[in-house]
Amino acid sequence: KGIMVCTPANPSGKVFSREELEAIAAAALEHDLFIFTDEIYEYFVYDGRQHLSPGAIPEIADRTITISGYSKTFSITGWRIGYSVCHRRWAEMIGYVNDLVYVCAPAPLQVGVAAGIEQLPESFYQHLRDSFVRKRDKLCAALAEAGLKPYVPQGAYYILADASRLPGRTSKEKAMYLLEKTKVASVPGEAFFHDDGGENFLRFCYAKPEADIDEACRRLRSLGGANSATGRRTSPSACRCGRKCA
Repeated sequence: KGIMVCTPANPSGKVFSREELEAIAAAALEHDLFIFTDEIYEYFVYDGRQHLSPGAIPEIADRTITISGYSKTFSITGWRIGYSVCHRRWAEMIGYVNDLVYVCAPAPLQVGVAAGIEQLPESFYQHLRDSFVRKRDKLCAALAEAGLKPYVPQGAYYILADASRLPGRTSKEKAMYLLEKTKVASVPGEAFFHDDGGENFLRFCYAKPEADIDEACRRLRSLGGANSATGRRTSPSACRCGRKCA
């Protein structure tokens, strides 16, 4: 049995604080649980926040299995280079399964990733964060102006937006309506909920060139913020990033 944690999280962009991770740690210790943590977006953390791995908390280090990789950081998703960090006992078991199922990633690709890890300066990661904050803020502002209230992410590179003003009973219908009207694609929120709850959410990804983000923002603003059913308009101040985006 275990608890699964994704920090920074997809799709919400949630970055777990030390206090929150310590609460998870206490629950894991009380109920004798593993903690499986997905940290693929660890370098995409914004607004002065710091990424903290559950595995860095001493009390739960031996029961935490950290899973990450460089697909997102180095924009090499097709390379499928990842890694896991855990206690030696669990690492041996994981290794057996990995050898049977995957064998290993191609050696030249591993060498390429290693070169990036060893040679890229801290300025690379700072530039990465700065560029994604800029794209995040642009897209959040455009969504707010379109009447699709954004939940501004603390990390990763996705935005959940409240699409309740769009026509459609389900988030898939709303996503298809938006695609038809603006040619901006999104992922239906229901894909991220086990039960009900996602029918009014759409997820937008801003891991795109800035010119593409600018064009998407222009198209989203064409919705005008007018509610298709009632004619109400939504102020740009609806953006939940805590700053004036308009």
